Amino acid sequence: MNNWSIIGHKRAVQQMQLAVEREAVPHALLITGPDSIGKRTFALQLAQAMHCTAERAAQRPCNHCSACQRVNSGNHPDLRLITPAEGKRGVKTDSIRALIQFLTLTPIESPYKIGIITTFERIVPNAAHALLKTLEEPPSYAHLILLATDAELLLPTIVSRSFQIPLRPLSRPEIAAGLVAQQEISPEEAQRLARLSGGRVGGAIRAFQQPEFLQQQLETMQLLFRVLRSDLPTRFDLAQELARDDRLVRETLEHWQAGWRDILLLQTGNGSQIIHLEDRAALEEIAAEVTLTTITQILHHLTKAQDDLYRNANTRLLVESLFLKFPQM
Repeated sequence: MNNWSIIGHKRAVQQMQLAVEREAVPHALLITGPDSIGKRTFALQLAQAMHCTAERAAQRPCNHCSACQRVNSGNHPDLRLITPAEGKRGVKTDSIRALIQFLTLTPIESPYKIGIITTFERIVPNAAHALLKTLEEPPSYAHLILLATDAELLLPTIVSRSFQIPLRPLSRPEIAAGLVAQQEISPEEAQRLARLSGGRVGGAIRAFQQPEFLQQQLETMQLLFRVLRSDLPTRFDLAQELARDDRLVRETLEHWQAGWRDILLLQTGNGSQIIHLEDRAALEEIAAEVTLTTITQILHHLTKAQDDLYRNANTRLLVESLFLKFPQM
């Protein structure tokens, strides 16, 4: 039994809990997985366990000691969390240099200094190269935790120097059970949110805490249907409007990928597994008009568009190019 409050990812949790107990956590960790899969939560839980002052290692994180509480609130002196600045796509070189300096200083309270970098796939190249020396020759007390959607988007030299922890989508029952246990939510609502989450527990929690997120999901699917029914001039107008908000583009591409997977499921006779039950009729119409080859090509285009977006591609050109690849219904 462990004290980690993360939903799912049991194997990864057990692996890191054992590493904490043995004082053998790797100096460089690379946690990969889709957005909202739980990477940041996992990293912070690990930092809690490493900084926790509970007497028995098996009890860490205890979630009660001062160290655990300060990790939770973001105020622990031996932990630094680096995220892109508001309105910026990636972490900048200055932030990485400050983190490197932080990791070279002797810990103040804990045996460890821990740095966490989110959305590492969007780090600028100069910043990534600046980290290499720290990864190659880290101080004995320094630990670096990198969070990224996909290791293939990173410099091979960084990947090769990191211990990888892949976090994969969870099953609907696993998410639903976790929501009931942690969020004081009815089993029926938990099952609905688990279905809409696409295996991403963070998405389910966000939908529960922010009902407008579900409305946004419905609106992005309506935009997809509108694009498919539009002529080329209208598609360019819609692309220009969407491309004004990078975050909305990322979320829209994720929702559309789930939508086209639903179309694939409907066409292959697996309609009971679809996510977007509210849009089933519209999805069935699309499934009846497109070929399996078209569906797989569009899923490939969506994946590539997301990868290109993380590589700082021009958002407007990316969206316009994608819209031109969609069939006209």
